[in-house]
Amino acid sequence: MEHSLKTYITAGTIISSLGATTTENMRHIRAYRSGIRLLDDPALYEAPFMGARIESGGWEKESPADALSGYTRLERLFIASLTGAIRQSGIDPSGTDCLLILSTTKGNIDGLTTDSFREALFLSAMAQKIADYFGMSHQPVVVSTACISGVSALIAAYRLIMGGRYKRVLVAGGDLLTRFVVTGFQSFKSVGAGRCRPYDKKRDGLSLGEACGAVLVTSDRHDVRDRSPIVIEGGAVTNDAHHISAPSRTGEGLYNAVSHAMEEAGVQPCDISCVNAHGTATVYNDEMESKAMHLSGLDAHPLNSLKAYWGHTLGASGIIETIACMEELRSGELFGTLGFEATGTTYPLNLSDRHRHMPLHRCLKTASGFGGCNAAIVLALEAQAKQPVRRPPVRTRLVRRCTIGQGTVVRDGTVVFHSAPGEAFSSFIRAAYAHLSLDDRRFYKMDDLCKLGYITAACLLSDVDWTSRYKPEETGIVLSNASSSLYTDIRHQQVIDDLGDKEASPAVFVYTLPNVVMGELCIRYNIRGENTFFITPAYDRAFIRKYALLAMERQKLQACLVGWCDYLDGHYRSQLEWIERIT
Repeated sequence: MEHSLKTYITAGTIISSLGATTTENMRHIRAYRSGIRLLDDPALYEAPFMGARIESGGWEKESPADALSGYTRLERLFIASLTGAIRQSGIDPSGTDCLLILSTTKGNIDGLTTDSFREALFLSAMAQKIADYFGMSHQPVVVSTACISGVSALIAAYRLIMGGRYKRVLVAGGDLLTRFVVTGFQSFKSVGAGRCRPYDKKRDGLSLGEACGAVLVTSDRHDVRDRSPIVIEGGAVTNDAHHISAPSRTGEGLYNAVSHAMEEAGVQPCDISCVNAHGTATVYNDEMESKAMHLSGLDAHPLNSLKAYWGHTLGASGIIETIACMEELRSGELFGTLGFEATGTTYPLNLSDRHRHMPLHRCLKTASGFGGCNAAIVLALEAQAKQPVRRPPVRTRLVRRCTIGQGTVVRDGTVVFHSAPGEAFSSFIRAAYAHLSLDDRRFYKMDDLCKLGYITAACLLSDVDWTSRYKPEETGIVLSNASSSLYTDIRHQQVIDDLGDKEASPAVFVYTLPNVVMGELCIRYNIRGENTFFITPAYDRAFIRKYALLAMERQKLQACLVGWCDYLDGHYRSQLEWIERIT
């Protein structure tokens, strides 16, 4: 029997360069005020640049100073934003039906500037520390999938609730403006000289920012105290399978995310009132988005980008921009795209630099990021929201498993390759590459985490072209690890420490995101469906398999690559499984 269940999103809390509360942020946006300004701080970059920074102020009053003395700045921001969401909703976060999901790209990355490792550098440790502060009973989950992390985390919360795993999920997204981040984006020459101008003819790059935001995703209508409740109707995550740092030239990856999200929501383009797009103001991202909107039949729909108010806040962007979408739906006011003057994309979009009052019932929120990932989520006012359908659970079969431990490659219980005891990872992985008779020049450009995932997948998917059995959008990847991309993070930090900010390497920086291993595999095997990367302290195979089943159910996938891939300082382990739907 099919069951129906509405999933609400509520209690939005924003801390940003525009203020310490959501009300303050919305007031400044309505006044066309931007938090982006010229920052002249050698601790962030050796030359002045345009960025948005959170100033000290009201947000620090959310919790007593003595209670937060052992927490990092980002952890304090997370706690403050979550405290606001909990207060608004009135829930008890320690309940057994409540989960915490954090969305971040780099977490406490500023800790790399210290002389030694700190536990706070591990994203799962940071998340656990925050969960413990609120007395939460479940181990928290971290989503780290580049710039789509926030939207992806909301989709994860929605799926876990629809799947009956939890009744309430607190979702918080945050990232800091750090030297690590600024030098990386500067190395790609993607930071604009002035304040970013999304989709504009004169756009020349993005503006970076920092922020933290939190919401409650819940199936309990009693948790919702908003004057006009908002419902999550559907969401999807996809991959371009094109390039690890450049967006698709066709827009098909984002189009797939949008079309799958609308299909799950049961809506057509005519049902969408407005679109809040990623809109970073880089030449290629905005161009790609215009093509995706055209393919989706949404290029004439009212659309905006909010990056010119807050800057690109990475893992926080999907959360705080979604909160703004919620405010737009409630007020019937689509915020202007600040600084927009003339269309600079192939397909003109319905943009305005002025706020527009109009009937708004349903909003599409999108995001895209490094590794070729894309995400889209559909939000609607409760009065117009369609009743979702809980589909029957997906049944799958395990087709094949491959595990790589210290010097050994095992497939389905049989040793495929074994190196000499104590052999360094670099020698082992090259020998495994030769043993598998692979021929892909991309392999030699990868960082060690990606090489580990690449060889594991190559062994797993050898002999039979498993992926060709299905359409590219019918296959997906769900992976996890403990150390994120910390090994390559250290390399990037060493380069800028030893050689200077302007010597940062884009070839290194692009690999400071754990989901790039999924991007590499998507390119190699033309996988264009689900792409989610979780950070957990150890491999939780049951959780990853369960989440893959939810993704297959909601996104109608036929097969999925799931597992664990972790590398740090010569220690490595991976376990990948190929599972297929039983029809």
